[in-house]
Order: sequence, then structure tokens, then C-alpha cells
Amino acid sequence: MVNETVVLTLLLEVPKHGYRLLEEADRMIGPDETFDTKRLYTTLRRLEERGAVAASAEQSPVKGAPQRKVYTITPAGSELLRGFIADPKNALDRRRFFLSLSLWSLITAEARRHLLQERLRWLDAERQHMESVAARPDHTPWSAAVLTFQRRQVEEERLWLEQLREGMGPDDGDD
Repeated sequence: MVNETVVLTLLLEVPKHGYRLLEEADRMIGPDETFDTKRLYTTLRRLEERGAVAASAEQSPVKGAPQRKVYTITPAGSELLRGFIADPKNALDRRRFFLSLSLWSLITAEARRHLLQERLRWLDAERQHMESVAARPDHTPWSAAVLTFQRRQVEEERLWLEQLREGMGPDDGDD
């Protein structure tokens, strides 16, 4: 789903050929992952099969080079992208949640509110789990340090998301 979300997002503005998609996908997902040729074209093929993208031939700017495929997002692809972004399961995975958060302008206010509530619910469950782990007496200094750091991360994210929720206006899903 992340691959599809990345590709469809990159096609929102203008149609693009594979090499340009590859370059932009690498910049979008960052240094932790590589969006290689196989991954890109496998994703494009799946999206084509679903009717989410359409491919057309375009003359290469290099004289004598073969034509290249240019990919365009379809209306079905735009709808699919909104579904990917609004998927409540995204709240359970940090990377997917932050990808959805970065694309919130593409989904409804109600979907935004729901995702935010689900993420906060997940963070609460994570906090409870960490409290039960912290209560066990068998910690090494290293495991205690890791647990302290993770608890701080959960608390910081929770505070940040609460601030975002407080700043949401009527168009952002605040009741």
C-alpha cells in the first residue's frame, strides 16, 4: 500500500515517465529505503491492472531512442489514493500514519479525525503496554534506557497529535 500511495501521489500533478517517478520516489521516501526499478514497475503494473493509472507512449527527448511510457493517474486512481490515505489501519504503523498525515488535504475532514483518533488510541495502548513492561523487575540498564526512550517518544507524539487536534478547525473534522 505504501508503494501505491507514493506512486499515485507523484502522479497527482502531472503525468510522468518511469525514470522521473523513480527519482521522485527516492526523494519522497528518504534514505531508509530504495525505490528500485523492479519495485516501481511492479507497482505501476498493479495500478494499471486496477485501472488506477493509464500508460501512453511518448517520444523520448533523446534522438533515436525508443518511445517511453508516460503514466497518468485516472479518476479511479485518485479515489484509490484517497482510500489508501484514509485507511484506519495506517494509525497502527508510524510510517504509514505519517504518510497519511502528510497527505491529509486529499481526504475528508471526517477521515482525518478518525485517523487521528485511531492513532491516539494506539498510542494509549502502547503506553499501557510499556507501563506493564516497566513494572517488571528484570530490567538491565540498557533495556531500562530503551524503555525510557520509547516511552518518551510515545508521550511526545501523543502531545503533538493532541496539539494538532486542538488546532483543527471545522473543515478539519472538529465537531
